[in-house]
Amino acid sequence: MSQCCGKIPTTEDVGFMVQTTLEWVKRYGDKYQGNLGEAAATEYAETNLNLSQVPFNQNAHGFDNVMRNSSGKLVIIEAKATKASGVSSLEATNFGREGSVSWVEYKATLMCDPTSTFYSPANAKIGEEILRVGAANIEFLVVHIDPSEATVDVTKLR
Repeated sequence: MSQCCGKIPTTEDVGFMVQTTLEWVKRYGDKYQGNLGEAAATEYAETNLNLSQVPFNQNAHGFDNVMRNSSGKLVIIEAKATKASGVSSLEATNFGREGSVSWVEYKATLMCDPTSTFYSPANAKIGEEILRVGAANIEFLVVHIDPSEATVDVTKLR
C-alpha cells in the first residue's frame, strides 16, 4: 500500500490494512487484536461509510469509537475482529448487551460522571448529547472484521 498525503484509501488499501491486522494478531496474539480491529474499523468507517471521528477519550470498557454522519448525528461504532459474526460477538453485561439502549445509556452516564474513569470533558459532551437525544435515537453500528477471511461487514443495530 502506497500512501501519499491526502490520498483516499481504496478498497484494496482497506484490504491491506485488514491483512496487516491479521499478521499482527498472529504475531502478538489477542493483546493487540482489539486495538488493531478498532483502528481498522475506524479507517473503514471513515473511508466507506463517510463518517468522521469525534474528539473522544477512550478508556477501558468504553465505546470503541464515536463518530458523526454527514448530517452531524452521533454514530457509535463497536468493532469486532472475530471469526464469528460481529453481532453474535456482542457481549452480555450487567447493564444490557453491548449496543443495547440500556448499555449505551449506562456508558453515557459514566462519561458524564467526574468520578468515573470514563469521564473527560470531551466524553462528557458526548455523554450529555446521547442522554439528551436518547440512546434509542443514536445510530449504533457493528463493524466486523473476519480475520480468517480478511473481510469487513457492517451491521446497523439502530
